[in-house]
Amino acid sequence: MLEDINVGRYLINYTLAAKDGHLVNMVGRQEELERLIHILMRSTKSNPIIVGMNGIGKTALIEGLIKFMGSSGAPFYLQEKEVIGIDIPRVMLDTKTESEYSELLKKLIQVIVDSQKQKILYIKDISLLVNTDTNPENKEAAKFLKLCLSSDRISCIIEANTISYVSYVEKDNAVMSHIQPLLLEEPTLDESIAITRTQKRSFERHYDVTIPEETVRAACQLTHRYVKQRAFPSKALDLLDDASSQLIMDKEKGLPQAQSLIVTPDYCFKTIADWTGIPVEKVDAEDKNRLANAEVHLKKRVIGQDNAVGVVANALRRARSGLQDPNRPIGSFLFIGTTGVGKTELAKSLAEFMFNDETALLRLDMSEYMERTSVARMIGPAPGMPGYEAGGLLTESVRLKPFQVVLFDEIEKAHLDILNLMLQLLDEGRLTDSKGVTVDFRNTIIILTSNVGANLPSYQRVEKLGEYFRPEFLNRLDDIVSFHQLNEEDLRKIVDIHLNKLLKRAQIAGYHIIVADTAKDWFVDEVFTSKFGVRALKRLIQNQVENPLSFLIMQNKIRQGQEVFLNVDKSGRKLQIFTKSAIPSADEKKQEETPKTASEQLQQDVNSKSKPKREKNRSEDKSEK
Repeated sequence: MLEDINVGRYLINYTLAAKDGHLVNMVGRQEELERLIHILMRSTKSNPIIVGMNGIGKTALIEGLIKFMGSSGAPFYLQEKEVIGIDIPRVMLDTKTESEYSELLKKLIQVIVDSQKQKILYIKDISLLVNTDTNPENKEAAKFLKLCLSSDRISCIIEANTISYVSYVEKDNAVMSHIQPLLLEEPTLDESIAITRTQKRSFERHYDVTIPEETVRAACQLTHRYVKQRAFPSKALDLLDDASSQLIMDKEKGLPQAQSLIVTPDYCFKTIADWTGIPVEKVDAEDKNRLANAEVHLKKRVIGQDNAVGVVANALRRARSGLQDPNRPIGSFLFIGTTGVGKTELAKSLAEFMFNDETALLRLDMSEYMERTSVARMIGPAPGMPGYEAGGLLTESVRLKPFQVVLFDEIEKAHLDILNLMLQLLDEGRLTDSKGVTVDFRNTIIILTSNVGANLPSYQRVEKLGEYFRPEFLNRLDDIVSFHQLNEEDLRKIVDIHLNKLLKRAQIAGYHIIVADTAKDWFVDEVFTSKFGVRALKRLIQNQVENPLSFLIMQNKIRQGQEVFLNVDKSGRKLQIFTKSAIPSADEKKQEETPKTASEQLQQDVNSKSKPKREKNRSEDKSEK
């Protein structure tokens, strides 16, 4: 069967493609190009392997080399060579069995080896050279290619991402003895702008649009800032591609701003918002004003902790202005205070303010991470252990949702190994999970809470923290924020906030609740004396208001449109819920000169249900007498 196959069907002539203008124009990378040429002209190990992250420009560098080889400025040794590749997908489609696949690959390699004109094999798929998990049936072809390399019968240019190179190539001594690695670094922001400026023309031709210079810069700056998990220039080019596509869709919808067919920076902002899941605003006067007044927004939910709010707001402004270290998280704070003073509420408020999503908060209770083995829960179990594929709770959450607040609750309870892990996270803004994947934390806000020294004066708290945490750990934090006990005025504001939430929910359901000031004072007194602080408030409202109200509603004692009054009894120790008919009749007015409390109505129901039984008992007593 293989004798009848046209081998030219499976070979790609890159040298001919370069002459026809089908390869990309390389921008920059002159030093890397010269190094690549030096490797190709060596007498030994003249098989370069370009190693780097996906999207970093490995293919562009090789295509730039191929175009240069066809120019008059290239050494004659390279001008006489052709670069040939094997179309692996087509080979896989046209073969039915593993043996057919291997035989066809070996025949194609043999054709290149036996060619009268010197040829260089361009290997994009690393499984062609070494055995990989993704393509295990390529064992025989990889062995044959290594034999050709060792006998100097073929020259290769190889492309490999970093993970594949470390996982497969470096471990194969037979291959490493015949290749020369060339590590490719990610281009800088300025280099990426120059590359994107050149490559944008392909999008302009494809979509028949115009991409101005300001849009190119916006695409690079936005991806540099918000897409840390991918590499330049690929991420900037993908953003321009996506933005151009969005413009065409808007034109089809008849939107006026799209009729000019100019890809404005606004389309880049919208695309970034779609990618990251958060609304990204242009840093203009409006956004600067919003950040300048960050305290106002945060204090709507966090009451009585002005110092803590101010410290956090300053960190947000540093990060957004570009003065913050770009290789660290947006902010890292240690919140010190007793329970129920607003530490978690400030974390939630931060998530809502920065990411427009209160749920953009990952909360880890450190009381669950007191053992050495619990580190695996954060970054994932070791290879071969149960749960390895699922990854770690911390690393996987941030990898999938890089824009969020990460809250480590009661950090003093964590095992020492977890605190050591935190050193890298706080200092470099990244963690490597058990799979070897580096997870970027530079778009997160790290908050740690602790009760250590919470009852001490502020000036003594840092000294107390030194007994629990090492200096290198505390020094990596942006700030240590003290939370003080709330006074009665602060508690009154918090009570108003929580009760207003209940009133709004009741109003939507059709019930009108009127809360007396004395009832609010009762809540303040209960919270003030509670050891749980504000945390007790939600339970109080649920037990003292929501439960009795829901019971009365289920018993049809309260109808929609009816007013419900919340007050305290004469002793001032218990809450009372009063109900009135929306429009009482004359008989109802006589019978209900004073409104009944919910507890009184419940007692009346119990008495009415037990009354027949008591009358029966009385009649039985009389008959006995």
